Amino acid sequence: MKTAAAARRPFFARPGVLEALVGLSILVALSGVVMPVIGDGVRTVRRTGARDDMQLIAEGLVRYVHDTLTLPTGVEGRTNITWLYGPGHIPAEQPFGASTDSRPIEDALLNASMGRTRWHGPYVPGELHPDPWGNAYLVNADGWITPGEQAMVVSAGPDGVVQTTPWARRPAGDDLLLVMD
Repeated sequence: MKTAAAARRPFFARPGVLEALVGLSILVALSGVVMPVIGDGVRTVRRTGARDDMQLIAEGLVRYVHDTLTLPTGVEGRTNITWLYGPGHIPAEQPFGASTDSRPIEDALLNASMGRTRWHGPYVPGELHPDPWGNAYLVNADGWITPGEQAMVVSAGPDGVVQTTPWARRPAGDDLLLVMD
């Protein structure tokens, strides 16, 4: 049974399937414009966050060197450590020598296990985290002592593969790179 108001409205004034489809089409078209913008924003935020983390790690390592008067290449400046790694997934493909000696970045920045008596840290606020994609930040500590290599902090980026070489001045692939001169 029709209500009195519905009976007075002409047929073409009632919303129908066609109008609903037009409205839905408009929403779908708008989402096609908005979603890429949101996706670009998320990518930018992740990359900016990773760069900020890398800067904190680099600044912490510089303060470590200043306080301990040694490089973060081994306990009290020994040169047996070629790379440092942060928390998170360590990429299987990375050019810093998977078979060489490595240590957690925390050993230099958050506890005195490498700097011993001259260590006055912690050198970063709080704790270290993986990069925004769940990978470990890597530091080529060997770059301080091996000619031609760069001391650097690297994030493997979204694809999780480190493509930047130890002597690079620019990142390769989708890596993020901070060279410490």
